[in-house]
Amino acid sequence: MSPANGEPAARKLRNRDGVDRGCTACGRAVEASLERSGVRITMGGEPTFVPLQPEGAEWSTAALGPTKLDYARRLARQVIADFHPGAVILETTGKHYPGEPLPRWAILIQRRCDGAAVWRDPSRLKGDLTPGRQELPAARAVVRRLAQRLGLAARSVHALVRPDEGRDVVGYVLPLDHSGEAWSSDDWREDFPGGDVRLLAGDSHAGLRLPLGELGPDRLRRALTAEIREGAVALFIPPLLAPAYLELLRAIEDTLEELDVADVLLAGYAPPPDSRLLTLGLASDPGVLEVNLIPCATWEDYDRQLRKLYRAAARVGLRAGKLQFNGRATGTGGGAHLVFGGPEGLLSPFFAFPRLLPSLIRYLQWHPALSFAFTGLYLGPSSQAPRIDESTYEALYELEIACAGAEQLGDPPNLPLFDLLFRDLLMDRSGNTHRAELSVDKLWNPFAGNGRLGLVELRAFESHPDAAILSRIGLLMRAILARLAASPVSGPFIRWGGTLHDRFLLPAFLWEDLRTVAADLATHGIPFDLEWLRSFWEWRFPEIGSLHATIPGKDGSSRKATIRFRQALEAWPLLGETPNAGTVSRTVDASMDRIEAQLGDADLDGTGMLLVNGIPCRFQPTDGGAAGGIRFRAFHLFPSLHPHIPPHAPLLLEWVDRSSLTVVDAARWHVWNPLGEPYPDRPVTAAEARRRFAGRWEPWPHTVGQGRWIPEARSGPESQYTLDLRRHPAQSRA
Repeated sequence: MSPANGEPAARKLRNRDGVDRGCTACGRAVEASLERSGVRITMGGEPTFVPLQPEGAEWSTAALGPTKLDYARRLARQVIADFHPGAVILETTGKHYPGEPLPRWAILIQRRCDGAAVWRDPSRLKGDLTPGRQELPAARAVVRRLAQRLGLAARSVHALVRPDEGRDVVGYVLPLDHSGEAWSSDDWREDFPGGDVRLLAGDSHAGLRLPLGELGPDRLRRALTAEIREGAVALFIPPLLAPAYLELLRAIEDTLEELDVADVLLAGYAPPPDSRLLTLGLASDPGVLEVNLIPCATWEDYDRQLRKLYRAAARVGLRAGKLQFNGRATGTGGGAHLVFGGPEGLLSPFFAFPRLLPSLIRYLQWHPALSFAFTGLYLGPSSQAPRIDESTYEALYELEIACAGAEQLGDPPNLPLFDLLFRDLLMDRSGNTHRAELSVDKLWNPFAGNGRLGLVELRAFESHPDAAILSRIGLLMRAILARLAASPVSGPFIRWGGTLHDRFLLPAFLWEDLRTVAADLATHGIPFDLEWLRSFWEWRFPEIGSLHATIPGKDGSSRKATIRFRQALEAWPLLGETPNAGTVSRTVDASMDRIEAQLGDADLDGTGMLLVNGIPCRFQPTDGGAAGGIRFRAFHLFPSLHPHIPPHAPLLLEWVDRSSLTVVDAARWHVWNPLGEPYPDRPVTAAEARRRFAGRWEPWPHTVGQGRWIPEARSGPESQYTLDLRRHPAQSRA
């Protein structure tokens, strides 16, 4: 590479190194602040990934599909090879939602915190979906030899037969438990005629289909099973505490080594949460592969884990972003939630410092940028992470009472009561407590034992293709928590009303709000430089094009000025129920879009005006300039809200001189390519995506020099920052 071509790359690398050093210094300031406050707070997250070319329902809407488990298994092996040596891979059940016949799968990658190996040779474990070569005798040999190794009698092993009337053996079962001192088993032959155990119907692991209801009242009901699945010896682990679980895994691996058996699938129950076991999880989620990070004590630990995970994902063909057909770069669509808590549930900082959670709720509500800037394409009242003031009219009033109550509960608070103060307010319109910008679903749920973890989940965050940028966003939120722990905030919520979406879905005003947050952090000794998020900003709100104008001076001189247009955000509504295949469904109306026009020089607004499809656009002042939004119907969709309104795209954008009322520059913005032709496939590279995106901006010299009649554009109180073309008659000057 020539020096001329290499210099920009070298400069970019130096800039990134400088940002990394600045973030490290900021992270240490955050930890120092937390230490002064006496707060121990862990942070984790749930980044999501998709293949380089995401095809099929499993990478758009479905949780399960033909390739997702294969990617998960390969990623698990890569994680162990790269940064989790000595870990074991356990396949278990994940979330189970209404309407789904079986729980989704999940994969746990578990290692010991003391560095000792849980599993020595990961090559024995199944690492993809390629069929293995094992047959039933291998399963029988493994389970019988394992029983001997555990000091159990061979008669404890029973054959498993098919659910129908046949006698075909399909696996083996070993009743198994641990007393805390020794292993124990049971003889089930008296409860099953002939001694064979007939499985219940289904295609799940045999360990989930045992007819335990047929056992006598005093029988042992925990059992290990062995069968052949996908040509592999599948061993199902029964529920055990961590010490017995680890001992069993050692015995299993020793048995496999002795018998020289590979192609093994470990499935079943993980032990209850235990501080001695560090667990990284992979989960099947709609459209994505979700990763549940190991909770970290500091931001630097979080940053290291995230970067290593992204490198491992890249090696197996996964990335944390998508390239849309029309060239727009987005996250995966599956989110990248942030999770904060304590070393253990009872040690959660939200319990030790009862003012911390109310302060965080207030701070998020005061700064809409924290709700909208980092979330996904689908935002608003019916999204996965709605703000409290997007749900019901009275929610803010009730939440003010709840926050005041939490601060009066004492230290430590009554945990179930503390949880209940917020559980019925931090939720979406349907009452789902998980779908909220700030979810307390796992704080201290009095109705579910597995929801008593002392965790608070921030859900208005989307994956980013660059681990460093996602990590900086995590640093910002940890910095905010440190600031609030040192100096809790109080006061009423802000009644944003219609301004919430009108103003804060526009990039210029989001940046302005984030600048206020950064300034607040600085006054509390935390040096977070907002420019560290500039590259994220250019990715999230890419510039789509520009118009040019001249500003005349009083002395007869003039200066050039630019009107820049950026992608903005749009809140898509959820429509009412419609019949669908014997049931009902609800459609998201994604036909609306929004862009922002920004004046770098505020004087432009006095000498010219922007017409969008013939309608004048209003500008509001920002730092050093002015900005305004344009809301429009991008394409026809049925069903949709206001189906009588046709698409407004392509938008005709014209800059008109106020003195002569003539067009001085014009362009058209297309939601697809200007020819309206289908793209052959998604763009493969970022460069190709940028070309497609840039091609949607079409210079339009055909109207330059034409005169314009300027109609009066009246707007309601909800449209002071954004021109909503739905409120005006359809016009076209194409």
